Amino acid sequence: MESKSRFEDMAYGPIGKAVKDAMPYTEADPIGVLAAVLALYSSACNGHIRQPGGRPCVVWTALAGRSAIGRKGYALDTAEAILSNSVGEFVKLRRRGGISSGPALINVMYEAVQDSLTSEGGPDGRLIVVEEEWQNQLKRTNRCSTFSGVFRTSWDGKAVVNTTKGKKAGEREEQLVDNPQLGFHAHIQPGAWAKYISATEALGGSYNRILPVLVQRSKLLPTENESPLRHVVPSKGLKLAYEWARKEPRTMVLSDAARKRFDELRAKYEDEMADMPELLSSFIERSAEQVMRVATVLTAAGRRVTISAEAIEAARHFVDYSIASVTQLVNESASSAARPVTPLDERIRKALESAGGKATSTILYRMLGSGRFTAAQIQAEAEEMPDVEIVEITNTGRPGNKPKEYRLVEASTEPAQTWESDTEEASNSTKGGAAELVSLYAEWERKPGNEGKGLPEFLASLQAPPKPRKRSPAKRAAPAKRAATKTSSGTPAGRGTAARKTPVRAAKKATSVASGKKVAAGS
Repeated sequence: MESKSRFEDMAYGPIGKAVKDAMPYTEADPIGVLAAVLALYSSACNGHIRQPGGRPCVVWTALAGRSAIGRKGYALDTAEAILSNSVGEFVKLRRRGGISSGPALINVMYEAVQDSLTSEGGPDGRLIVVEEEWQNQLKRTNRCSTFSGVFRTSWDGKAVVNTTKGKKAGEREEQLVDNPQLGFHAHIQPGAWAKYISATEALGGSYNRILPVLVQRSKLLPTENESPLRHVVPSKGLKLAYEWARKEPRTMVLSDAARKRFDELRAKYEDEMADMPELLSSFIERSAEQVMRVATVLTAAGRRVTISAEAIEAARHFVDYSIASVTQLVNESASSAARPVTPLDERIRKALESAGGKATSTILYRMLGSGRFTAAQIQAEAEEMPDVEIVEITNTGRPGNKPKEYRLVEASTEPAQTWESDTEEASNSTKGGAAELVSLYAEWERKPGNEGKGLPEFLASLQAPPKPRKRSPAKRAAPAKRAATKTSSGTPAGRGTAARKTPVRAAKKATSVASGKKVAAGS
């Protein structure tokens, strides 16, 4: 999405001007900077400024961008530079992070209120939770059954409560937060969104309180010894507006034109939701209120109580950009889930090709993604591949276990031994000695399930085809493996465990005829 051009439609009032003034000194996405400013500034004004109807004005945002090129951290740093002389002290003292459970979230809000009871300004429960590696916290919060409920209720500004153990045995204490004043801002990679933003939580409404914004680098600035953000001039207008907001509680009102435009937008969003899949519509079902919240913050930044139609329109452009962002994230999640997974044998083959045909076990493990597969899985799969051999490196000059090297080799061109050749070999073996045949018959007759059967059934069992092994289509057509080679110590090398078991397989060749199993050529 072209965020640079779309930003112009959102740049309203002192907040829009402050972001524009800072853009020459940052590589961040302008909409990302705007999203961070809205989150921080609305959190600072939370409890003092309310939207029409009395609901909270706080705006929760999440920047979704790839590592490095998304410039998510740049956007937050730029926002803090813009707000340094207005709400900088609030962010410094009231910023929290690493909260992974519902009780922990209530606890930090409760402590914020308790710590401020004796302050000059009275009880103050304002907080801003900032998660710059949100996916790390989502791993934990998704395991907590209460977090999403506390999270949703806090955005609504309704009371939350947590019961804890008291200081005395059997005693219980209640942590009640009557009026949560919680802000939220997070950073996440688009790929992590697909992994951790579950459909269940989305449908439950946990994530439609957050406005996700796709971001990318706006430009590359020349390298300097100091951060270019030192040139950002903190907004004087936002400082005055914050002081104005803190003087007394204020509730915004709508102008007639703003009310008419807002009703049009409500109808528009509901009509769009009716034509969307339920999962996607669940992310945007609060879009109308999100417009109102953003418009409230933009208006308060101009030290006004009446929300204009222009403020509604600017807020609508920001929320619509968020809707487009979440639509892209959800669609990419769906396509990613439907994308076929590359089999491990193909991954091994491609990794070895890129490494010039050979790699040690350690290097191959790293190339395949440390932690994605175990070393044992990789070795077991490679031992089944006809075009890969595993060789133990003996001339390292170091004591201890010898490293293994995986090598791409040409697969054997000898045709795979067929069932007909197997049965022919078995037949020849039986013809070679009647005594052996009688011995095999006696052994077969004693097996469970063969009671009462005679010689015809026994001879038929010798001709029965072996049960096929379940293998992937690629392996089913694979030619026979290469014969194992010898290392300098005289031990078989080519296939690791498979090669070392060659003498054992040869010894069992005669008895395998009776069970109808396939005997590999050269084993």
